[in-house]
Amino acid sequence: MAAEANDSTGALSGLRVLDLTARMGGYCGLLLANLGAEVFLIEPPGGDPMRREGPFKDDHSDPEQSLSFAAYHTNKRGLVLNLENDQDRESFRQLVRHADVLIEDKPAGHLDRLELGYDALQSINPALVLTSITGFGQSGPYRDFKAPNIVAFAMGGLMNLCGHPGRAPLMGPCDVAYHLGSVHAAFGTLVALFNRSISGRGDHVDVSLQEVLVADPFLRIMTRYSITGEVPERTGHSQSTTVAETYQCRDGYARIFVNQPDHWKRFVDWLGRPHELLDPKYENVQNRFPLRQTIDRLVEARTLNYEAKKFFDEFQSLRLAAAPINSPSAFLTDEQTQQRAYVTTVEHSRLGRYDFPGDPYQFSESPWRVERGAPQLGEHQQQIGGDLARPSSWRMAAPAAASRPERKPFQGIRVISFPTGIVGPALAALLAEHGAEVISIEAGRAVRSPQRGQKFQVASDLESNRDRKRIVIDMKHPDGAALAKKLIAKSDVVAENFSAHVMASWGLDYPRMKEIRPDIIMASLQAFGQTGPRRDYVSFGPILMSYAGMAYLWRDPEVERPGAGCQTAFPDYVAPSYGAVAILAALHYRARTGKGQYIDISQAETAASMIGPAHLAYLITGREPQPQGNFSATMAPHGCYRCKGDDRWCVIVVQSQEEWIRFCELAEHREWLTDHRFSEPAARIIYRQELDYWIGKWTAKYTPHQLMLMLQREGIAAAVVQTAEDLYRDPHLRERGFAREVYCPPIGWITRAGPSVRLTEHGHKPHGFAHVSGEDNEAVLGDILGMSSAEIRDLADRQILK
Repeated sequence: MAAEANDSTGALSGLRVLDLTARMGGYCGLLLANLGAEVFLIEPPGGDPMRREGPFKDDHSDPEQSLSFAAYHTNKRGLVLNLENDQDRESFRQLVRHADVLIEDKPAGHLDRLELGYDALQSINPALVLTSITGFGQSGPYRDFKAPNIVAFAMGGLMNLCGHPGRAPLMGPCDVAYHLGSVHAAFGTLVALFNRSISGRGDHVDVSLQEVLVADPFLRIMTRYSITGEVPERTGHSQSTTVAETYQCRDGYARIFVNQPDHWKRFVDWLGRPHELLDPKYENVQNRFPLRQTIDRLVEARTLNYEAKKFFDEFQSLRLAAAPINSPSAFLTDEQTQQRAYVTTVEHSRLGRYDFPGDPYQFSESPWRVERGAPQLGEHQQQIGGDLARPSSWRMAAPAAASRPERKPFQGIRVISFPTGIVGPALAALLAEHGAEVISIEAGRAVRSPQRGQKFQVASDLESNRDRKRIVIDMKHPDGAALAKKLIAKSDVVAENFSAHVMASWGLDYPRMKEIRPDIIMASLQAFGQTGPRRDYVSFGPILMSYAGMAYLWRDPEVERPGAGCQTAFPDYVAPSYGAVAILAALHYRARTGKGQYIDISQAETAASMIGPAHLAYLITGREPQPQGNFSATMAPHGCYRCKGDDRWCVIVVQSQEEWIRFCELAEHREWLTDHRFSEPAARIIYRQELDYWIGKWTAKYTPHQLMLMLQREGIAAAVVQTAEDLYRDPHLRERGFAREVYCPPIGWITRAGPSVRLTEHGHKPHGFAHVSGEDNEAVLGDILGMSSAEIRDLADRQILK
C-alpha cells in the first residue's frame, strides 16, 4: 500500500471510512477508528437520535454531552448531509468516489430508494466496500422486519436460555447483539479489503444480527437439535451442563466453575474432603448432577466467610476457576484492568477530559488509540471540499480492478492454530470460512467430554474443526517442536489460546517465533491476557462474564442473586470474534509496512468491551449501572410477553407514537390511546409494569409466530423468542442458505450454521470438510515440508506424530 509506517501509526492508518450508522452499527466504525482508520460519521441535519438520549454528563440534557452518543461515535469525525436532498446526495457521491469503506445500518432497501445502493455506488467507485448491518440481512422473507436489539437477541436463540423457569426470558445487557454484530461487521470489512488488495474490486458485506448470534460456537443450538432433538430450557442455574454456580460472600457474590476431574479433586480438598463427595464416580460431571443441592450447601457455608475478592484469590491460588460477580466499577478498578491500561483518556470540548473504555487487544507494533472525543454536529464539515475531495492513500494503492483475479480470496494466507477449548477452534473457523488455509496443530488427541452424549460430542468436535487440516504432534518432544517451527517458517499467522506459559515451554513464544520468521503475526488469547497480576488465573467463559461485569448486568432485576440469568459462555464466542478483527488488522499493517507483530488479547476484556456503554456511564457519572432486564429507558412497550403454548414467548418493541396508535388498533384496545398512563411515551415508561400486564393478557391469546407476523406487517418490531426447534425450522435462515444440511459420515445428516457474515460479490465458499484429529499428518508434512512417507512413518512410530 502507501508509505512506510512508523511506530505511532495505527494498523489501518490511511483507510477512509464513511459511517452512516446509529446505535445498531456505530460500534463497527469505532473499532476501525481505534485501529487507525479515518472514520467520518455522516449525520442528518438534526443529528443522530442518540444525541438526545441519556445518560448525560451532570444530567444536563445537552446533545453534545450524550454518553450514549459518545459510547458509539467517539474517535470519529463529523459531517452533516441530508440524503433526502439532491444536492447533499451528490456531495455524498463525491465522498464515496474517494473513500474505501461505507458502513450503514439502515433498513434493507433504504439506500436503493435513494439511488445510493451497492450497484449505484459501485459504478462511482468499483473499489468501495459497502458493509450493511441489519437485523436479518439483505435478503430472505424477514429482511424487512424491524430488529431493535431485543428482537435480534430473541431470534438468535440465546434469549430463550437466559433467565429463570416460569419467568420471562432475558435479553443481554447494553445492546450486546448490536456490539457483537458490529465486531463481525468490522471483521467482514477487513476481509473484503484484503480481497480488494488482490482483485482491485470492492464488495458488499452483508451482516445479519440474527445469523451472527446463531453462529455461536459454544451453544450450537441448531446443530445440536438436528442431531439429538434436544430443546434446551432455562434452568435458573449458571450452567446446565456442569456443577457451576453463584455463591454469596460477605460483601457480594462469586461464581465458580468446576468441571475437569483434576479440578474436582482440588475442589473437594478445599471443602475439607466431605464424605458426601469422596466417591470416585463424582469425578464424572454427569454423576454430580444429583448432588447439586449438597454441593451448593457446602460451598456457600464456606464462601459466606469470605469477602468476594479474597475468595477469588484463594480459589485461584489452587488453580481453580472462580471470580467475583463484579459490577462495572469493580472491573474497572481491579488491578488487572488498571495494569493493562484497558481504560484510556479522551479530550472533548464539552465533556472535558474523561476516561473511556478501550479495546481488548494490545499490538506490539500498531497499538489502538482513541485520539478524539465524539464529534460535535458537523464539526468537520470543511473537509468535504478539502481532503475528502482527494482519494485516500489506500484507494490510490488499490490495484486496477481485474475481471478474473489470479488469486482467490485470502489465498496464500496460512494460519497455524494451536487450539484448546472453544476459543481456539472458533477463531480458526472464522478465518477458514473466508478462505485462509488453516492448519491445526493439536498437542494430543482430544479427550471426549463426559458431559455430553457421544453422538453430539463427535459431531461437535468435527464441526469445531471444519475447513482446516488437523495434525497431532507431541510438542514436548524436541523433534515435535522442530516440526512445528518448520511449519511456522512457511506460515503467516500463529494463533493460540493455551495458558500463559505453554507456548514458551515449547520454545514458541513470540521472540523465538520471530527468529523463525521475522514478519510472523502471532495472536495469543488468554483468559486475562499475557500481562498483569492475574495472567495465570484459571478461567472459563462464565467466569470471565462474572469478572468483566457482564453477569452483574445480565440478570432479572427482580431476582436478587446475580449470575444465574445468563446460561451461556458468551466470551467463548466474543473473544475469537475480536481475535479475527485483530489478526486482519495486523495482516493489513504487514502488507503496508512489511512488519509482523504480536497481539495480546484478553478474553476478559473482550467480554467487558461488549458492555462498553455501561463502563463509560460509570467513568463519567460515577453512578453504578444496574441490571435492566428487558426494560428500555426510552421506549415502552419494550419487553418479553407470554404467548399461547408451553413456555412460549414473544418480544415487542414500540418505537414511535405512530407505531403505538397502530399497535392499539391491532390489539383492539383503542382506550389505551386516551388512558393517561399509556397515551404518551413518557407516561408509558413510568407505568410500564401496568402496561406490560395488559399486553401480556392480549399476547396470551396468540402463538409467538402469529404475533410476530401480525405486528411486523404493521411496521411494529416483534419476534419469536426462538427455541432450538424454531431455529432448525426457521424459513428465513434456510432461504438465505445459512442453515444448511451436510452429511457427517460418523453421524449422518446434520444442520450446520453458515459463516457469520457474507461477502456477496467475491466471498469464499467453504468446502465444509471436517477431518478427525491427526487425519492430515501425512498431507501437511508431505505437501508443505516435502517430507517423504518413510520420514513421516518414522515420526509416527516414535509417537511424535499421533
